[in-house]
Amino acid sequence: MPVHFPNVSVPRIAELGGGTWELQNLSEVTVLFGKNGSGKSVLLRAWRDKSEANVHYVTPERTGEMDLQPQYLREELTASGRRNASSRNYMPEYRRRIIGRIQSYFLTRGDYRGPGAAPASPGEIESFINSLVTDFLVELVASGTPPYKLVRAEGGIQIGGVDQLSSGEAQLVTIALDILTIAAIWEIQGQSQRVLLVDEPDAHIHPDLQVRFADFIFRVAERFDLQVAIATHSTSLLAALGQFGGAKTSTIYVSRNRHDYQAQSFSDIHKALSACLGGHVLMGPLFGAPILLVEGDDDYRIWSQVPRHHVTNFAVIPSNGEEIKRYQKALESIFASLRDTDAQPCGYALLDGDKPIPVPNSQNPQCHVCFVQLACFEAENLYLADEVLAEIGIDWTSACTKIVARAGEFGQKAEFLAEAKTWDRKRGDIKKVINEVAQILDNKPVHWTVRVGRVLGRNRPLGQVEEFLGSTVVNALWPATK
Repeated sequence: MPVHFPNVSVPRIAELGGGTWELQNLSEVTVLFGKNGSGKSVLLRAWRDKSEANVHYVTPERTGEMDLQPQYLREELTASGRRNASSRNYMPEYRRRIIGRIQSYFLTRGDYRGPGAAPASPGEIESFINSLVTDFLVELVASGTPPYKLVRAEGGIQIGGVDQLSSGEAQLVTIALDILTIAAIWEIQGQSQRVLLVDEPDAHIHPDLQVRFADFIFRVAERFDLQVAIATHSTSLLAALGQFGGAKTSTIYVSRNRHDYQAQSFSDIHKALSACLGGHVLMGPLFGAPILLVEGDDDYRIWSQVPRHHVTNFAVIPSNGEEIKRYQKALESIFASLRDTDAQPCGYALLDGDKPIPVPNSQNPQCHVCFVQLACFEAENLYLADEVLAEIGIDWTSACTKIVARAGEFGQKAEFLAEAKTWDRKRGDIKKVINEVAQILDNKPVHWTVRVGRVLGRNRPLGQVEEFLGSTVVNALWPATK
């Protein structure tokens, strides 16, 4: 991910004192954090107006229908047309304009999806959206009116209008299309500097979906060489951006009275504090929802989906590697001061099957936040469980045949893939080829973690997926009374 502009100077409006805003030490993703009225939106629009050809502003008020209005097609092809539509932080026809930009994208690129296709293919855009909006399958249709199909993953019901979506669902779909279509058009046009300014993406979106949005932002920015600035009030979003971005994330605390800002790199201290300030996580145990500490971003992607199906409930906190032990110990201390020692655990730290579980001791008795362990080697193995393969529409015998047949397409990984019939699905280490396996087996552009998360969330695990999780994990996260 590039930093196209490490320092930015933009005009400051007279109502805030005039002069200029000076932003320095900007990172790949910079978070503008501040109260209402501090000037975040005005600052972002002033930045966009300074260089509208290579800076795109996503307005905070995103309303309207999701049908096709052809008059927006040409306007969305030009930077000045996009700028004029978002001169304020309210755009009543936002959704219609974004649907119009899908057609602008097809007009710029065409709909060819085969070998040797131009960059930023429709399939790539669909894959990104489907990893964010996991309750749906999105398909772009160049000749369609509207130029997309939106189908609920559960039941296959096609969405015919915005009234069939919650406000959060409509926000996620359209903001994802906004970001991806402008990034794709920039790539097709060969724009060298690409800056995305996103104003309050957390509006109407639950904290767990804010987590998924943070993951989405970093993956899209990495793929399309975007520098990003995000204005938000949400500590949950701030924490998630720090989790997924690490040192690539920085923060500016915006105030009406300040002109000059040095972005502060997102340190381990910021990460720990913002996770607590996220509120919904530490409040969970007070309402009967345990905490679940997980290792790594892919585990986070899987487990944050599960409660959305309303079969079980927990609040997920991500960590990296050995951080999980430090986080568990810190939470154990916090809850020891808040809860009775004979109460049931209010949280779990989930380790991969290849990691030893720490033994409780006087300094860390594991009364409140206990370690549990997958029965399989690691989360990637869950993708090969019978129930997840059935979600894709295949069994293990057929899966092996497909993997072996296409192994030669994957260079240095070909030899390992060619031995798929010998793999131990439960205890083998398949992490290095999981993306290739998913590409071979899944005909739809759905990330492998989404497939696993759907199966785990749909009901209390049974069969092979229960075996891979292990009874300790299943009993902890899916209590029998649920």
